[in-house]
Amino acid sequence: METLKIAFIGAASPQWGHTISRDLIVMLSEPRVCDAFRPILMLEDVDGVNLELQRQLAAKVAGMTGNRVEVAATTDQARAVEGARFVVNSIAQGTLEAMLIDLEIAQEYGVYMPVGDTISIGGAIRAARNIPALLSIARDLERLGHAEAWLLNLSNPMSILCRAVTRETRVRTIGCCHEMYGGVGSLLATLGHDRKLWRDRQRCQIEVLGVNHCAWLTRLTVDGEDQLARFRAYLDERGITLASRRLYDSPHPELRKRNVKIHLFLRHGVLPYSGDRHNVEFFQEFCNRETNKGADWGVLLTTGQERLVEWRGGARESFSRKLNGREDISLERSQEASSRIIPALLFGDELYDVGNLPYQGRSLPGVPQGAVIERMTIYDRQGAHPLKVSPLPAPLQEYMNLHLRNIEDIVQACVDGDRKRFIRALRRDPLMQNAPSRKIPEMVDRLLEAHRPMVHPGFFS
Repeated sequence: METLKIAFIGAASPQWGHTISRDLIVMLSEPRVCDAFRPILMLEDVDGVNLELQRQLAAKVAGMTGNRVEVAATTDQARAVEGARFVVNSIAQGTLEAMLIDLEIAQEYGVYMPVGDTISIGGAIRAARNIPALLSIARDLERLGHAEAWLLNLSNPMSILCRAVTRETRVRTIGCCHEMYGGVGSLLATLGHDRKLWRDRQRCQIEVLGVNHCAWLTRLTVDGEDQLARFRAYLDERGITLASRRLYDSPHPELRKRNVKIHLFLRHGVLPYSGDRHNVEFFQEFCNRETNKGADWGVLLTTGQERLVEWRGGARESFSRKLNGREDISLERSQEASSRIIPALLFGDELYDVGNLPYQGRSLPGVPQGAVIERMTIYDRQGAHPLKVSPLPAPLQEYMNLHLRNIEDIVQACVDGDRKRFIRALRRDPLMQNAPSRKIPEMVDRLLEAHRPMVHPGFFS
């Protein structure tokens, strides 16, 4: 019987390790998979201690599903990807401690990022740390993996990392992000529909376009009725206008954390569906000293203590309880897409979902060929097929193109260790306009030095 091997790289992650492993094991234990293949889930991470704990918990999940999936673990990357049909990546070089350095140094120069993992200086320096490691994985997969291998990337900065792989290797790569599910789902719920109605292509027509974490819902109809027009009427009825601020004080709870996306929707007529914490990092105006670091728009910076104690600490505590039998282990799969995309590619089930994939075409003016953009996608045995979309409104299209051109330069700079190109891209970045221009090279140099072991050595020559 043919082996079906999935390698999960970065599997020791306290936030994602168990969720993704559980999803993959439940999918691999389905009868049609076990009838056609001998399924193996190979967990890999450089953190051998926490990797072994993840292996133990994954083995418990495999036992709960009938012990039909072989679970193994290794710290050897080449061994992990050897023969793999699919590689799921969730690495984060430097972990949270490195990210806190990024946020703290940027704030000294007036650049405030509620998340800091996608775009601007936070996304760029994170890319500098992660691109060398991810390209190493992709090149091992090219050399040792299954002839029909796919890389499913969950790591941020999503658009930059996926572009690095597709530009520098031949590995077929899909960027998987869950932001669309929550954003479009909450809009549907606000308008009285089921949150998951967007999956029903017979009733619900949807178009999305953008850069990951700043993608836009350009069309949404239910049974032929325009839901964006309904949402505009919904806002009108509640007195929400382009001038509305501080919606966190709104008597309408469904609007309280959407101040920025509502403002952008009323300005441009299309709706960004990611959370406001992501959206603000793509613009200059929302998160700066004049807006109380974003608080005037209802956006709060996440402190280092919250990330370390509540996020990672909470995830580790939950993991420990599951491993020791003090917390139930659910076999219900999460909303993460990897365990749905893989069977679609294997068996040909048509899956309608979102994807971050390279652009090839002429319908979107100014978009670089090969740039990774977010669109609705059909997945089947023949591969991943992004659906055709119309351009964004002209000001937004040019704005997206600016970010895509910057991403091209950041990828090239990280691959070559080109400090000057790296700085040039950041000087054009909208959020970086909140920093003194003359100080940007100093900020970049401090961050590169802080992460010297993980970035290209050419940055220092």
